[in-house]
Amino acid sequence: MALQNLIKKRMLVLIGLILAAALIIALVWSSDTVETAEQAVRDGDNDLVLTPVYELNGRALFFFIRDDDQFGAATATESWFGWRLETRTESSIPSLDDPDRINNYASHEDGFVYGLFEPTDGRHVQIGEMPADQLLLGERFPVELLEATGLSKKAVWFTENAPEDRPLPLQLLDADGQELQRLDMY
Repeated sequence: MALQNLIKKRMLVLIGLILAAALIIALVWSSDTVETAEQAVRDGDNDLVLTPVYELNGRALFFFIRDDDQFGAATATESWFGWRLETRTESSIPSLDDPDRINNYASHEDGFVYGLFEPTDGRHVQIGEMPADQLLLGERFPVELLEATGLSKKAVWFTENAPEDRPLPLQLLDADGQELQRLDMY
């Protein structure tokens, strides 16, 4: 009988410790979250000009321009407690003088890859055997900002599930599928 009481008391203490740990974890997670995906990405930075790509199944993707010389991407995820920033990268806007070249790209460990290019005459980007998605910046950002940054008539290409096997061929193709440029993507 005494042994059963001791076991019950220890079980109650163990359950109490587990509940206390869960409460602490919940408080930490909830303190880091906000109400919307945009708030999570912005994180108090009001200099960002954001454009949402999608918000679906608890994940959101945004592209942004900051300070007339930075271009970037950010993802946010939704939990029980709200939205939190998952990834955010930015870099200086590259010179895009040659429409037959991709000057640079950004890559995340989770397979998200993006870059800027000029989509004139049906040009498009392919990663390995997969065509990349693309968004015309003129349809997403204010014209004045695009002119100031040199991004008017440009597009962003991206994929969220680039194969892990690297290097991968990153190709800029013309409308007929002819290769204009090929890079090895690491």
